[in-house]
Amino acid sequence: MRLAHAVIAGTLIAAGIAAWPQDIEDFALPPADHSLHPIIEVPEGVAAPFLRIRVIPDAMDGFNVFLETANFRFTPQNLGTMVVANEGHAHLYVNGEKVARMYSPWHHLPGKMLRNGLNRLEVEFSANDHSVWGLAGQPIGADVLIDTLHGDDDPIVEEEVRYTLDWNWDGAAKLPDGGWEVESDLGYLVRVNAGRLVTRNIELVPCHPAASLAPQAFVLRSPLAAQAWAGHSSLMPNESKISKSYREDLADPGRKFLESRTVTDPEYCQAHYLLARATQSAPGELALDVSGTWTHSGNGTAGDFRIQSPYAFGRLLDLRTEAGVPVSRRSIVGGLDLTVRRSLSTMFDGIDFGDANVADRGMQVMRTLVSNTVFVIAERAAAGAAEAR
Repeated sequence: MRLAHAVIAGTLIAAGIAAWPQDIEDFALPPADHSLHPIIEVPEGVAAPFLRIRVIPDAMDGFNVFLETANFRFTPQNLGTMVVANEGHAHLYVNGEKVARMYSPWHHLPGKMLRNGLNRLEVEFSANDHSVWGLAGQPIGADVLIDTLHGDDDPIVEEEVRYTLDWNWDGAAKLPDGGWEVESDLGYLVRVNAGRLVTRNIELVPCHPAASLAPQAFVLRSPLAAQAWAGHSSLMPNESKISKSYREDLADPGRKFLESRTVTDPEYCQAHYLLARATQSAPGELALDVSGTWTHSGNGTAGDFRIQSPYAFGRLLDLRTEAGVPVSRRSIVGGLDLTVRRSLSTMFDGIDFGDANVADRGMQVMRTLVSNTVFVIAERAAAGAAEAR
């Protein structure tokens, strides 16, 4: 991880600011002012533009900004004319102030326009009439933090995101002879003797809506987005995405560190968690396979069970602190320690083990697991900026 010199800065925070060191507030800049540039929605059925910012030190002065784009065409010759989907120009903001129009992917940024140390660069797509292209009312663009005091050829600030899988044991108990048990909401005492669960994807969702995900237009516009986002692809892969699938032993659930990812996007607003069969797995491999026994506390019935699912289920999740406080925006400054915490106590809620006609218990268990998952930001991640001084 490369921390910028004395990285004690933070970008715009809407919630959770109290958890941040107070001395980073001098960098909590206002968002870009769109009062003169209304947001215009990308039409339904049109692929949303993508944008990634590259910053290269100039040999004489300042930096050269390069925009890596997809689904967008620069048309300076049409400035002031009718709006055409996914064409126009770009607006460049430095530390919250608009400094230039970009009529091509390249722009030279003089050093005098930057402060010493950390600066926030933000670029957003504009239509021919200067409206800002957007999705669900949010401008489409990207932003980065750069360090003018960098000691190498890459001024973009890089930080680590560290992922850990964990379980909430409230209401569930380990058994001395192996496995664990829990009582469900329907009165079934369920004992798990064996099982496996596959986490296919974990990634953070940048605050700019089209910065990472190819089907983002669907995700933002559909009321089902938070409940059935089962997978996605991108022309510009999300750098926070885990590199592989992970299998867990459901007979012995425990805390498991997964991996670290290096990211440059300064702010994240949500996370995505997906259960599905492993990447490049053989046909027929399962995402969920759990077995054991059950008894009903009310009528004394008992039996064995095996619940399986080859399907996928994912969800967009909010970020939270250890205290459960929602965080609508979180900066990468200081790095991020994220724990994906699932609930053992609710895993079998809604399952009627006495009903032999249940069609798809596997999907029901996966849906319950994902729906009760929380993304927890460790408090020490917020303190990391202060420790770096």
